Amino acid sequence: MTAVAEVQKSRSLSRRVVRVPVDGRYVVRRLITGLVAVWGAITLVFFALYSTGNPAVMLIAPDAPAGELERVTRLYGFDRPIYEQYVRFFGAVLTGNFPESIRYQSDPLSIVLSRLAPSITLGATALVFGVLIGGAIGYLSATSRSPLLRKLPISIATALDAIPGFFLALLLVLLFSVTWSVLPPRGSGSLAHLVLPAVTLGIYFVPTIARVFRTAVVEVLESDHVRTARSKGIGSLTLTLRHIVGNSLGSTFNVLGIQAGVLLGGAVITESIFSWPGVGQLSINAVQNRDYPLVIACVLVIAIGFVIINLVVDVLSVIFDPRISS
Repeated sequence: MTAVAEVQKSRSLSRRVVRVPVDGRYVVRRLITGLVAVWGAITLVFFALYSTGNPAVMLIAPDAPAGELERVTRLYGFDRPIYEQYVRFFGAVLTGNFPESIRYQSDPLSIVLSRLAPSITLGATALVFGVLIGGAIGYLSATSRSPLLRKLPISIATALDAIPGFFLALLLVLLFSVTWSVLPPRGSGSLAHLVLPAVTLGIYFVPTIARVFRTAVVEVLESDHVRTARSKGIGSLTLTLRHIVGNSLGSTFNVLGIQAGVLLGGAVITESIFSWPGVGQLSINAVQNRDYPLVIACVLVIAIGFVIINLVVDVLSVIFDPRISS
């Protein structure tokens, strides 16, 4: 192969991310799969809640008259067969006409949407933190000439993977709030309140992103177009961003889609520990109160968010690595 042919091959490989259109059939398949997952999540939670007992118990006072429980049960239709209640409720979900929240006596979907902004803020901050730190560790371990820098950061990141999220949250509170008193332990209202829950949630991404990105970078470094770019004397910044990092993002984005469910599930525990006023904390309170319309609304919003995040990540993965859709 001549030098001119190698240069043309290098340019073709480095620009593949903008030449390959996204397969519409692949997107439709992923969307249908996501909708099935939303239906399955709502169905499982609905029947799981009813297996815990009659929700009407939470609506009456402990000293209520003997017939009050039966009256409330009939009033809300909890005495009907469970399959009939499921069909009626699922029909209400499809039309957007949710039953009123048992505890708040208002539209549960509006309550959940009012808590969505804090959850998005927390999740986005944690995701950016995890991707930046994990990507930096992965790149450093793949390209550094120092044996210590190649092994130590990724070893620490791997060790963090063994620490449960709730335990890590308690350690951070003990260290930064109790011992040093530099960050608030719970609540919201300022950027300082966001630091501990975002770090707790974001640290979970670091080990996975670091390992996957390291493997991708090592593979790209051994490719022909990178060697050709180096022989042409391309600047280190252009070589790093365009040829190495740009061509290593496909597999990394794919992993982010898998981790999206962990982000949403972990936010429930993290928000509860730090009293962050998001959907996670709201769903915990709804489960404790057996407020099944509010629980279903929380699950619906979280499941739809999971589908949207995965769909976006899948599209980005195909853009960076078209082989994924094949």
